[in-house]
Amino acid sequence: MNQLLDFFRRLFDTSSWPPRWHCGQWTEFHGWLYIASDLAIWAAYFTIPFLLAFFVRRRRDIPFQSVFLLFGLFIFACGATHLIDAIIFWVPAYRVSALVRFLTAVVSWATIVGLAKVLPQAMLLRSPAELDRIVAQRTQELADANARLAEQAENLQRAYDDLETKVTFRTLELERQLRELRKG
Repeated sequence: MNQLLDFFRRLFDTSSWPPRWHCGQWTEFHGWLYIASDLAIWAAYFTIPFLLAFFVRRRRDIPFQSVFLLFGLFIFACGATHLIDAIIFWVPAYRVSALVRFLTAVVSWATIVGLAKVLPQAMLLRSPAELDRIVAQRTQELADANARLAEQAENLQRAYDDLETKVTFRTLELERQLRELRKG
């Protein structure tokens, strides 16, 4: 318990360690390659959560939005470790680095748990190819149903026309018979 309290009391105390430039035998090229790479990774990891947030805010119909949030936090935390690694070349904040790494581990495992919870539901989602196939199948079924209805409508029209013809002939026949009865 004393070590934990001491850790947080001295969180920003860098007097126990030298800057990374003074640990080992860094060449200028190797050190700057390390720093530039860490800063580039941090910049990307810092940007990705904002892009995810933009995407989720624009597409409110996206399922599993909490997973997007967890991934954003996870990526942001990973980026923070790279930023601190670059800073440590001048400011040996190893306690801060350890704390950020611990928080990154916690967020990483929270992301795993969150993903594991939604994965069974996500596996049930249909792929775009499957949805295209279903749409094509239903479109064909609708076209077939419309063709059957059109055929039935044609049959009904023919039956109606036949009936009209029969009614006309029968009416003419009845009118002829009525004339004969009146003459008669």
